[in-house]
Amino acid sequence: MEIHQIIKERRSLLGITQQDLADISGIGLRTIKQIETGKGNPAFNTLRKIADVLGMDVVLHIKDVNKL
Repeated sequence: MEIHQIIKERRSLLGITQQDLADISGIGLRTIKQIETGKGNPAFNTLRKIADVLGMDVVLHIKDVNKL
């Protein structure tokens, strides 16, 4: 499952509208809509704000360059 699907599913599960998510997170409604449709390319900080509202964590995994 991709990040935009996870965000949309979690938001729906919590009964939060896109407008609610935008208002609470401080992110524009247009940006929320673009992210949820998979058309947006959100910055890490944007994802963190959304995750905070949805009660989720964003975890970043960095590949070990020595194993390439």
